[in-house]
Amino acid sequence: MRRAPGRFRPRPAAVPRHGTALARRVSPPQNAAVTPEPGSTFFKFVLLVNLVARPFARVHERAYGLRLAEWRVLRALAARPRGATAGELGEELGMDKMAVSRAVRALEAAGRLVRRPDPRDARRMTLVASDAGRALVDAIEPQGRAREAALLAELTEAERTALDALLDRLVRRARALPDPDATG
Repeated sequence: MRRAPGRFRPRPAAVPRHGTALARRVSPPQNAAVTPEPGSTFFKFVLLVNLVARPFARVHERAYGLRLAEWRVLRALAARPRGATAGELGEELGMDKMAVSRAVRALEAAGRLVRRPDPRDARRMTLVASDAGRALVDAIEPQGRAREAALLAELTEAERTALDALLDRLVRRARALPDPDATG
């Protein structure tokens, strides 16, 4: 039996997706050494963030239904008793507007933050961590600090101080870089 012309299309090559059986067969084991290319500092930053943040986030998503972006927003709000606007949070955290918006909606629906009219501009809303939100930050924060301490135990006190200063410089520099998506 012959197929009509144009009716057969080859299947696209399978692309492994995180968590799929194909990805597990193709991806290296989690404990396998990853050797970044020489000079790929950016890759090392991303790798470090993923190795530290993802397990922490998975635990708290299961325990509290709290996603990583929501945690970042809630933690920032808990540190600001007067609250902040969504735009201010996006700037402070380096998050795009949609990620902040989704996190705010989820936190508000869970009773972890409240919106109040901004006293400086009635057209804007100020986001404030609720009592339940602050209590959640108080419950989770010690675990985050313990994870940070376990990671930084590899460094001497002088190295930690130097790393902190270097990270501050790099954050300032990253904020000053032009946005590749900006048109103009």
